[in-house]
Amino acid sequence: MRLLVLFLSLFSLSLAQPVVNIDSDKSAITDFELSYFIDDTDELKFEDVASMKFVQGKNRDSLGVKVKEAWIKIELFNATKEKQRLFLHQDVAYKYISLEYFETDSSNNLIKKELISPYSDKAHEQLSGADAIFEFTLDSHESKTIYVHQKTPAYHFYNFFIFSQKESTKYLIYEKVDSVLISGLLLALALYNFLIFISSRYKEYLYYSLYLLSTTLWIFYAYGSMAHYFQVYGDIPVKFNFGMMLSPIFLALFIQTIFKTKEQYINEHKLLNSIIFVSLANFIYGLIDFNSALEIMSSSLTYALIVFMWISIRICKKGDKLIKIFLIAHTLYLIFSVYALLYYLGIADANYISSHGTSIGLIIEAMLLSYLVSYKFIIMEQEKEEEKLKQIELKLLASTDSMTKLYNRRYFTEISAKVLHLSKREKNNLSILMIDIDRFKVVNDTYGHQFGDEVLIALSRLLVEHQRKSDIVCRYGGEEFVILLPNTSLKDATNIAQKIRILVESLTMEAPTNKEFKFTISIGVAQIDVEHEDDIKFALKRADDALYRAKNSGRNRVCAEEIK
Repeated sequence: MRLLVLFLSLFSLSLAQPVVNIDSDKSAITDFELSYFIDDTDELKFEDVASMKFVQGKNRDSLGVKVKEAWIKIELFNATKEKQRLFLHQDVAYKYISLEYFETDSSNNLIKKELISPYSDKAHEQLSGADAIFEFTLDSHESKTIYVHQKTPAYHFYNFFIFSQKESTKYLIYEKVDSVLISGLLLALALYNFLIFISSRYKEYLYYSLYLLSTTLWIFYAYGSMAHYFQVYGDIPVKFNFGMMLSPIFLALFIQTIFKTKEQYINEHKLLNSIIFVSLANFIYGLIDFNSALEIMSSSLTYALIVFMWISIRICKKGDKLIKIFLIAHTLYLIFSVYALLYYLGIADANYISSHGTSIGLIIEAMLLSYLVSYKFIIMEQEKEEEKLKQIELKLLASTDSMTKLYNRRYFTEISAKVLHLSKREKNNLSILMIDIDRFKVVNDTYGHQFGDEVLIALSRLLVEHQRKSDIVCRYGGEEFVILLPNTSLKDATNIAQKIRILVESLTMEAPTNKEFKFTISIGVAQIDVEHEDDIKFALKRADDALYRAKNSGRNRVCAEEIK
């Protein structure tokens, strides 16, 4: 018998509706239980709703994307000895078509009815910023039930809170500050990148600033800042969804430009074009039928997200290190967006991260992409400087040795003066190598001048193949070669000379007699005194002296001459 009583008690508790107890020490109730009923008929009247079977839920929840109409039931009990004046907030009311409140007593008799619609002409009077607020009173130990009939165009989610008058005012002041800060930060980044575009004319910055601007417009609407601080309701703010339709276009153009996909990644470039086409079609369709375009926007964005991820992985596999930054940024954005989507679908629990997942993902992505474009800017500036040096070389391409295709002595005299001037200005090291083929006269006398020319060509090819981008290799005359080494100390130049000597020593040729032929070189090394020397001839003399010592020391050697 006792087990039966216990079972019946537990069963009755399971059927009982959740009740919000108003305690004296609670001026803000932000976590409580309520119940809801999904109306699929769109015909349910208030008189009939009390008999419906409500489902227990939380004060912050999502009912999914298919639910357009629902009834919320909040049962309240004043456990204090004083009359309570309270305010029921719904802080995402700006996205609703309408909210209709019904206040009833313990016998379910209607006390008060109120309709709030963001699409009505009286929306400015009915809404408090982004919130719909329903005011009610509870006498001591009085029970009441508030029904809320909600209609939404899509994504039926809600956030209900109960406040005293003081807490209600405070909540309205600080409620949307976070979304304002996020929007402000993104807007500042957009302006900053646009100003860089104005000064540099790099298109990457234009596309990135437009991407940030389009997402900022959407966040400003989607998270209620526009409604809350500017009291803009109805059809106008909804159009800010155009920003989200356009954002994949600008991001695709950004990727195409910064990674030069048209020249380097043709297949990936075509996929990015498909994102531009799909998103642009969605935008144009929105100009014709906005509501229908809004319904397919999620599919368009999903396609863009997947393709962006796929492209970044493909480019990363091809060895582009810079794409890793984008891959990390996009992955984090995707994770937060999926979490937010699960919340909107009614799968994930309601919390700050789930309800703000998209904006959190966007701000993380924006910060990482800002680092990406800044890093790319440094690279482009470095490439520009390198291009200037190359232009100097290109102007003197005619000053080359016809046989070895190396720069000749005249060119070396001209370019060494310019490099010396640049090194003095930048206070960089500058060194020189003087190279001579050992016993070259014997080679000519033994195998002929034609084979001697082949030896010169082979050495020239080896020097060019192993030179650094900044090095300048010249044929100085006969069997002598000179290498100018910018940004190189005497010690480093000596190490480079040793590597060249070893490479030449291991080089094998076929002599006219069909026998294996090897030759060696001697190298003199000197560093230019960039602080005190205005002419390269002093360092050349030291390098020539070092070469002479290498010859006299048995050849196939490297000798360095210190600055005196």
